[in-house]
Amino acid sequence: MTELKQVPLSAQELAEKQRKDRLIQIMLDDLKPIKPYLDDPAVTDIAVQDSGEIIISKFGQGRIFTGLQMSDISVYRIIKAVAAVSEVKVDAYSSLPKLEAFIPGYNARITGLLPNKVIRPVISIRKPAKEIYTLEQYVANGQMTEEQRELIVKHIEVRNNIIVSGQTGCGKTTLTNAIIRQMEIFTPNANFYIVEDVPELQCSARMKTTIFTDKYTADEAVEEALRFNPDRIIFGEVRNAKIMNALVTAWNTGHKGSVTTIHANNCMSTLTRIKKLLSTINADTMDDLSEIIQLVVHLSKTSKGIIVDEILEVKEQTNDLLNLIEQNGLA
Repeated sequence: MTELKQVPLSAQELAEKQRKDRLIQIMLDDLKPIKPYLDDPAVTDIAVQDSGEIIISKFGQGRIFTGLQMSDISVYRIIKAVAAVSEVKVDAYSSLPKLEAFIPGYNARITGLLPNKVIRPVISIRKPAKEIYTLEQYVANGQMTEEQRELIVKHIEVRNNIIVSGQTGCGKTTLTNAIIRQMEIFTPNANFYIVEDVPELQCSARMKTTIFTDKYTADEAVEEALRFNPDRIIFGEVRNAKIMNALVTAWNTGHKGSVTTIHANNCMSTLTRIKKLLSTINADTMDDLSEIIQLVVHLSKTSKGIIVDEILEVKEQTNDLLNLIEQNGLA
């Protein structure tokens, strides 16, 4: 077997590599105040806002105030260092000086804002879970009851479609990963087709395709799913009508046993929002959502952490109640 010879870098390539290495080292130095939390697999969110305090969230524990303070200059340096490594320009004089990027090495999504539209530099970091939590762990942590777990597992086993809903930062993705893991147990040889705009969903199936997209092309990515002959179509988060319509169309063509997430205040508002999204695309949208959605799982933030506060099995009579809510202007 012929051994491949490594081609030496040109002077220009070597200089570019050294420049990037320096930027990465600067970034790592600036990240030191929050590095323990970036390295902690239990930490899901890190924020430094107006108070300057480092505030984190952990799976099963909710929000934790560390009592540790960061100076404005330290937060500013993190924003500028990540921007430099990511080659993203943050203009302090733009209408909203903002950084949207990923921290290399951690694959953590960071949003940073700079004055003069904010009082002081602020950051919000969302980390992908290094550990996939099981539905059993949710029960052990007191985040769902055993009866709720059994109901979710039953719907996964019979390949029903599931919507995970809740407000921002309530752990929808973490629960979705637990559901995906249970799907893998029941159907280890299934073909998973995953579409997301942020790389947070985790699937260890032997046969899977993961597409990273944005809000402008997400519906196209869902439509392309049919060319890959998938068994399960999983979407990270429904953000607009085009995505919802594309996903419902795909689910309604024989791709049962899938899951997605959406922002909503409770289970019924989840269904009313879905109907409204679909109606903006097609006025003659189907009346019975139970044909495409069989289970809604809603998460909520509480003083004791994040819990599954409501589960709704979607049936024909559910749609009657939904229509009554809409007719009386309660949606």
